[in-house]
Amino acid sequence: MDQHLKTKAFGKLTGVSVRTLQYYDEIGLLKPAYINEYGHRFYDAESFSKMFVILSLKEMGMELQDISKYLNGGGFQLTTFIKEEKHRVELAISDLQIRLLHLSELERQAASHEDLTPAVLSLFSFLAGNDMSSGEVKQYVESGAKKPGFNLKEWDNFIKNLNDCCEKDLPATDKRVVACITFWKEKVIKTNDVDDKLIRLAESYYQKNPEGGFGITPQTYSYLTKRLCEHNDSH
Repeated sequence: MDQHLKTKAFGKLTGVSVRTLQYYDEIGLLKPAYINEYGHRFYDAESFSKMFVILSLKEMGMELQDISKYLNGGGFQLTTFIKEEKHRVELAISDLQIRLLHLSELERQAASHEDLTPAVLSLFSFLAGNDMSSGEVKQYVESGAKKPGFNLKEWDNFIKNLNDCCEKDLPATDKRVVACITFWKEKVIKTNDVDDKLIRLAESYYQKNPEGGFGITPQTYSYLTKRLCEHNDSH
């Protein structure tokens, strides 16, 4: 018994509360090495090693049930977890880098008392969660892309026309659809210097963030891009 520690002492050593150790015992994550006739729990060196693994994996974002499977031979694939978690962290880092770039630009504009009106669509001013590298994002944000003045009335009319055209499923040859296409190409794509890669990202963006299109929904965006392609093919 000289090599064993009671629950309280073991918890103090590892920085884990007694209640947490009891809970880990209940769910089978970390069983005491020994329980005496009075019900007192004792932990040994192997317990310490397991606790180190548990705390490390928990810190990396792994759920307790998955840690239990890994420690107890439940078929949990650690390599798969590492790959997925690395991807999640990389996206989070990219998100923070983009926010930092935007804050820096906002700081510059505020210092020079420039108009802080955002771009027409949040997609083209905030590209979090896309597959662009941080270098590409930095180049895009710092490219000095033209920032058009925002005409609220024009945008409101565009949204109303687009919604009506989509609801009636009007063809690309209809003059109202042509007007929507022209507005989109001239006021959004051309003015914001949007390339093909950003257009592809738009489809994914609107699916994940339907509230972020300033009136455009995934349905109307899909309709618009379809009619846009049809219109381009016919010219």
